[in-house]
Amino acid sequence: MANITDVTVSDEPLYWDHRFKRHTIKLLPGDFDVVNGEEMLVTVLGSCVAACIRDTKSGIGGMNHFLLPSEKNKKSKAWNDYDSAATRYGDLAMEQLINKIVALGGKRENFEAKIFGGARMFATSFSDIGGKNIEFVTHYLKTERIRVSSNDIAGVHARKVYYIPSSGDVFLKRITKTNNDTIQNREKKYLKEARKARTTADISFF
Repeated sequence: MANITDVTVSDEPLYWDHRFKRHTIKLLPGDFDVVNGEEMLVTVLGSCVAACIRDTKSGIGGMNHFLLPSEKNKKSKAWNDYDSAATRYGDLAMEQLINKIVALGGKRENFEAKIFGGARMFATSFSDIGGKNIEFVTHYLKTERIRVSSNDIAGVHARKVYYIPSSGDVFLKRITKTNNDTIQNREKKYLKEARKARTTADISFF
């Protein structure tokens, strides 16, 4: 894993990254994607967690980006308030990612995972989200017997993560306080939108 200092992320979901000279897919909260080529995946994480999983032999792999963990993580009133059918990102995000890798020819016995994010972005009742996401993803991968080869998790800063499944390379940048505030506001907005969507039976973020 290498640190980077001077890259930006396009507003487009698919773009050509001139520095890395690769087609790049941008993921937002609730997104996941899997590639079977030389494409790169990129996302920006605050409290969210991204799991990067690949078949080390074939190079087939992908990344997800989830803001909330499993419905089983119900230990506080603030947490329960946001846990609904519309916001169970962790379970679905991991299942969708793994299933698509397998569907494209990846073999579970060759899987490796790298996990990122889970920062403590909030000082109020939201403060436990990052920690719960980390707890969820580490437990999930252990249960599924998927080896975690590296991670950059917790802390107080957001992260920008670039992942190349074909090689397993990760490039990471920790984000400044100013941008941290922007990401915090985006996550609050996303949580509120997810809460409103809890009554919509057919909503899907995937």
